[in-house]
Amino acid sequence: MDYVITIAIVLIAIISIILVWINLPGTFVLLVSIFCIDRFTDYQELPENFLITMLIVFMLLEVIEFLLSAVMVKFQGGKNSSAFLSILGAIIGAIIGSFILPIIGTFLGLIIGSYLVTYYNEKNLGKNSQEATQIAISTTLGYLIGKSMKSLLIAIFVLYLII
Repeated sequence: MDYVITIAIVLIAIISIILVWINLPGTFVLLVSIFCIDRFTDYQELPENFLITMLIVFMLLEVIEFLLSAVMVKFQGGKNSSAFLSILGAIIGAIIGSFILPIIGTFLGLIIGSYLVTYYNEKNLGKNSQEATQIAISTTLGYLIGKSMKSLLIAIFVLYLII
């Protein structure tokens, strides 16, 4: 029975990582799944505060993911409005992308939406094309770093559980 649950946890982790990359709450899906497995099976007794600690860490990662793109915009010399609009563009792009191409479109919409909105805003604020492109690339890089951090944490969390 332990092998079946271990395989299920690994599959849930893979699904969670995919969900993270298409801008859905994969970290919370993993956390709820592990909570259910812990509650309803005798697979492994987790420490009492472990799930609460992971919830706090995952919530912080959600905040960091969005703030990281805004920080990257400011780091490259972009305006506050571009930092805000990059977050808004990413959310709107992900929603539109999911309608066009359900799984890959969400991720592409996130990247393209944040890039285009940031680029357009910086161009309107008087930056030349090269500066606006550099700022727009920085916001995209911020999202990629945030998604990578969340994916890595999911992998570490699952390795802790199965080892």
